[in-house]
Formats: sequence, C-alpha cells, structure tokens
Amino acid sequence: MSFAFSAMLMLLGSSSVVLAFVLQPSHEKAAVSSMSRNRCQFESVDIKKHLLRELNLQTEPRLPAGGLDALRERWQRNFGALSDRTTDISVATTRRGDRRNLECCAMTSEIFMKDLGWDDWVVYPPSLTFVQCALCNYETNTVQCPSSHARIQDDSSQVPCCLPHSKEMVPVVYVDETGTVVLSSVYLTRSCSCEAANIQQPGTE
Repeated sequence: MSFAFSAMLMLLGSSSVVLAFVLQPSHEKAAVSSMSRNRCQFESVDIKKHLLRELNLQTEPRLPAGGLDALRERWQRNFGALSDRTTDISVATTRRGDRRNLECCAMTSEIFMKDLGWDDWVVYPPSLTFVQCALCNYETNTVQCPSSHARIQDDSSQVPCCLPHSKEMVPVVYVDETGTVVLSSVYLTRSCSCEAANIQQPGTE
C-alpha cells in the first residue's frame, strides 16, 4: 500500500469515503526541455468532459458555494508535500522528428479547479497539470498545436508520430451531492514520444 493512499485514509478518519481506485502514482524523473514552457491552450469545456469521464461522473455535483473551505484547508495543510509531489512533474521531450526538423514535444498547462468553477465540490488537488503532445521546432521555437477540437481527446486524435508515452494516476478528492467524500483518480499524460505504441501505465514495467 502506497504512502499516499495510507496517509489519505488516516486523514479522513471516520469520514465516509468511497475508494474508486487504488492509487500508486509513478514519479518519473526526466529532463525538462525549454520547449515545454510553450503551451498549447486548452478549452475548459473539453477539460471538464475529460475529467468527468475519468471520474465516472455524468454531471458535476451541485453543492453550496464555500461549503468545503474547512475540509479543503485540512487537506492542503496535512498533505502539502503530497500535492507538490503530484503536480510538480518533469515532462520528457523526445528529440525525434521528420525531415522538416519537427520533433515530438510535451506542452504543459496548469489547470486550476477554481477556473473551471469546480472549487465548490473538488477538495484536492487545487490544480492539475495537463500535457499535450505536439510537434515542435527547436530552431525556430515554434509549436504545431493540435486543433481545438482534438486537444483533450483520445490518444488516436493526437498528432501522428507524437503520442502520449507515459501516464500517471493522479488522486482527486471531491464531495458528491450526498455529502460523501469520494477518493478517486484520473489518468494524465506525463510524457510524449514518436514510439507510443505501448503506453506506460502506473505500476507497469
């Protein structure tokens, strides 16, 4: 049992908890390219659809605004280190491309729950790091971002020869409409490669 999973159970104590997944986040360390600082913009509606699908939710829970402030402060106070470990992730860039000197790069964007309007039901984390695979050119410092309708889609919609290579299971804690604290998780891309036939999942060799 991972430290993060055990610590979460200790924190919640007698609270009602629904465990949707056994969490075993990976901690891949990789060199960060300067190109990863260039970001492809994400549409909030696509992000919401993606996260709701990952959380197995049909719609967003409707809760009174500000009702989770005390619970959120408790999580952030006791698990600040866990939050840093989960969101501060190095993103690898595969330096391989085609004859036009285009290479496969990982574009990162930090998405805040407050900006999505989800801070009234999502307890943890306050933000998530999304990685978009895109072709880039180091010499001209340019990026070919996918079209807006394909940015938060399945891997098949990504740029050819630049696909997710590894993913990480990130814990998400929220309160449903019944007032139950739910411990769930989402899979997020963490690195990109032109050799993405076998996506590396957490806990696999």
